Amino acid sequence: MKHFIVGASGGIGLALVGRSIAHGNQVTALTRQASPKLLELRQSAPRQLAIIEGDLLTDTAETQSKLNGLFRRFGKPDWTINAAGILHHGQSMPEKKLDDVTPDSFQRNLEANTYLSIALAQYLATGYQRADPFRFICLSALVGSISDNRTGGWYSYRMSKAALNMFVKTLSHEWRRQYPNAIVAAIHPGTTATDLSAPFWANIADGKLFSPSLTAERLLTLIATIPNTGSGQFFHWDGTQISW
Repeated sequence: MKHFIVGASGGIGLALVGRSIAHGNQVTALTRQASPKLLELRQSAPRQLAIIEGDLLTDTAETQSKLNGLFRRFGKPDWTINAAGILHHGQSMPEKKLDDVTPDSFQRNLEANTYLSIALAQYLATGYQRADPFRFICLSALVGSISDNRTGGWYSYRMSKAALNMFVKTLSHEWRRQYPNAIVAAIHPGTTATDLSAPFWANIADGKLFSPSLTAERLLTLIATIPNTGSGQFFHWDGTQISW
């Protein structure tokens, strides 16, 4: 199969690339700047991995042009997985109280955690035929569940992931009419040992912090088993559904 992984230099994204290659898939990896580890993967599997450096938000036309050239040659992806996102940026950490919320932090979270998936779907939508069976997966977060919000805090991150969840649900209805064999879903990958979660490792219970490789393997297994009736749903990595 052909996998398109966005955010491919990040912890989970990089692991998804590695595990997808290990399973024999052809992978297109989109990243703003290829990390040394991603380049090592290409060196070890040059026939399976194509790396596109670009950004659909800040460098839209050039990035789309690069992707178009690749997809015209090899075909559109069977699976697209958006693993890009932010929780903290530089010295800016998730807000603990209302007074910490700023327009800048909120906008940055919305762009990275919500709008990138919108831009990605807009780009992909024109390339498929009605009967094509493809999967469009967005990595969300349990803290984006409104019904599961028991502690508050993390305003911008929570709101951006809740907005992502609403986008996934809304898109699933449109694409169910347009592409009846497509599956659109949001997945909570579990707390993973990446740079994104690093500042919070001390607060994570034993056995609840997973390696990127394990998270990636679980995600690929889950994505492969989502039925058409699961389109428009929010899944925990273990396959159970999460209430919006």
